[in-house]
Amino acid sequence: MSFKGLACCALLLLPAAAAAGDTAAVLSYGGGAYQEAFTAFEKNYGESVHKYDLSSNKPDLSEGIRTVVVFGGRAANLRYPRDSDIIYCMAPGIFIKAPGGGKAVKISLVPEFSVVFSKIKQMQPGIGRLQIFWMLPDFSKYIDTVKIEAARQGIQVTTKQLISMEELPALLRLLPGTADAFWIPPDPMLITRENLTIMRDFSWANGIPFYGSTKGMTRDGAAASIGVSFSEMGKAAAAAALELRKGDILPETIFPGQAEITINSDAAAKCGLKFPRAVLDEAEFRYP
Repeated sequence: MSFKGLACCALLLLPAAAAAGDTAAVLSYGGGAYQEAFTAFEKNYGESVHKYDLSSNKPDLSEGIRTVVVFGGRAANLRYPRDSDIIYCMAPGIFIKAPGGGKAVKISLVPEFSVVFSKIKQMQPGIGRLQIFWMLPDFSKYIDTVKIEAARQGIQVTTKQLISMEELPALLRLLPGTADAFWIPPDPMLITRENLTIMRDFSWANGIPFYGSTKGMTRDGAAASIGVSFSEMGKAAAAAALELRKGDILPETIFPGQAEITINSDAAAKCGLKFPRAVLDEAEFRYP
């Protein structure tokens, strides 16, 4: 069946959608973090936007919708009207293309890499060598930028893409004497409950700090994480929507400049880290 045929079956033109203008938002779930991000989006966008909650209803979007702002992986995997611009966030591991002649812009879960490495340097001033592990193929296109930005902070980066999760324990055992810390980007292929436990136990046993990219990774044993708050993602999505409305050309991925710092005092202590006062003051969340 053609896309048009699918649209006729799945998309109903409702007055509410038309009344909301040419921008709509689709949330994987209408509460919690998704609602926090949407609230920040709507505030910074400057006008009311019709919201669809996938936990209670399907999005009924007309072909007149110019921009769809998506929150969460489930929502990002839907099909949207041709020629609409898609701005999507809170969807790790997902990279989409807009249908027709529209544009797709991803809001990253991590801030600009220059911010990530400057924060790591602030937390661990003596760091000279940093190991990065990842599995998601799309992360490969950022490796050159990662190395350049780390080098500006005096950090030599070594990267390793895992082919299978079974490789992780052996690769971690190679770190003593070759790396002062390791960092994990928001990679859903690598970040599993089992792998987080393996990384935490290795980090604590060997005194090699583990840096993450989400609050959950800090809670589960990383010494600290440098990520982006939900409200900051919503703010970045609003800025992208406004720029697209003006006809500006945007990159495929936008890295917000404002970082959210979370720290784990127990994990840091086991690695011999003592966070400077500036880091403690900046941290949004502290575990335990």
